Amino acid sequence: MIQNRIIAILASGLAISLVLTVSLWQLWSSKKKDYKRLYVASESLHKSITTLQAENGQLIAQNQVLTLKSDELSAALPGIAKEIRNLDIHMDRAQSASATGFVVQTPATVKLQDSIVFDTVKIRLFDFHDGFFSVKGMAIGDQQQLDLSYQDTLVQVVYRGERERPWLWIFSPRKLMQRVSLKNPNAQIHYSEYIKIEE
Repeated sequence: MIQNRIIAILASGLAISLVLTVSLWQLWSSKKKDYKRLYVASESLHKSITTLQAENGQLIAQNQVLTLKSDELSAALPGIAKEIRNLDIHMDRAQSASATGFVVQTPATVKLQDSIVFDTVKIRLFDFHDGFFSVKGMAIGDQQQLDLSYQDTLVQVVYRGERERPWLWIFSPRKLMQRVSLKNPNAQIHYSEYIKIEE
């Protein structure tokens, strides 16, 4: 009788130990995965963007895609989190966010043309178009009046790139990478982030 009771107590203690061990293992694995994801994200934030050249000579910017949870995104990148909220989207419903900054420098030389308006006011006109920029203007006395417009197309592709550990071959997952390109050959991308938001 006492032996059966001792066996039952030992069996229940063993079962409780197994449940606690499995629970602690799962918690440890989850925290380790979160730490690794945050470490990779923080490394990616401090890496400069890579510039590649396409076959047609077009410049392409490349960087690694960040994977963050919504609360981690709010802490690590408050600017993008604010933009998501400004769009009236709840953070827990957002799937991904992207931000790209670029600068365009186009030198232009245009010919000034004399003209007269209202039969008395002498002005000088100019007009410049290159498929992306449109600048129209007139010089009246010491004032310059300009009408500027710019149009471009930003192409963004997220893909599975190189493996995290190439020596493990197919057993190593591929990194999520993004490539961003502008159609204007004079435009240069200096900042790009794509964040995949996990639940």
